[in-house]
Amino acid sequence: MPLNRADVVRGALDLLDEVGLDRLTTRALTTRLGVAPGALYWHVRSKAELLAALAEEIMREAFTAPDEPGPRAVEPVGDWAAQTAAFAHRTRRAMLAHRDGARVVAGHLPLTAAALDASEAGLTLLRAAGLPLDRAAYFGNAVASYVTGFVLQEQAQPTPEAVPAAALAELSAQRHPNLTRWTASRPTDREAAFTAGLDLIVNGLRAELATG
Repeated sequence: MPLNRADVVRGALDLLDEVGLDRLTTRALTTRLGVAPGALYWHVRSKAELLAALAEEIMREAFTAPDEPGPRAVEPVGDWAAQTAAFAHRTRRAMLAHRDGARVVAGHLPLTAAALDASEAGLTLLRAAGLPLDRAAYFGNAVASYVTGFVLQEQAQPTPEAVPAAALAELSAQRHPNLTRWTASRPTDREAAFTAGLDLIVNGLRAELATG
């Protein structure tokens, strides 16, 4: 069957999962697909375009409603806090589903119609809750930066809950009482840690709205 763009993107995603972003090359992809470079460049003109297509595909889950292909991920009416949390969790899952997914999205996500629609709906939702436009935009940026940064750390550290032995050796109950207690008691569940941090951001905005 003739090669199409969907085949290229799917093959690139599979290759990304196998070798990671640093070893993802167009040459490796043509070898995997069993095609000449010209056949690949008919569908993606450069590696930059390929990475943008990968980022868009990775985020497809986040930019559409769960189990409903097509509708936008955020509606401009409803519970802003619940929708923000749901979108943040979907974005994290989408990036975690692929090796180096956060790096691909952070560095190469294009301004697609789906991304613009989700941003506009989020701003409309927050404006309806009483936020000025600038505060709504800053809040959206803060959430996006938190999610991306959290997943970047998760994917850079296969066991992010583990503290290096050398660091533990430097801990002193007298000099670092809070760090010592936190290291011994902090949860290892990354989902719980992600939710706790997200709650701090959402509750900060909730408090600002409550005080006008």
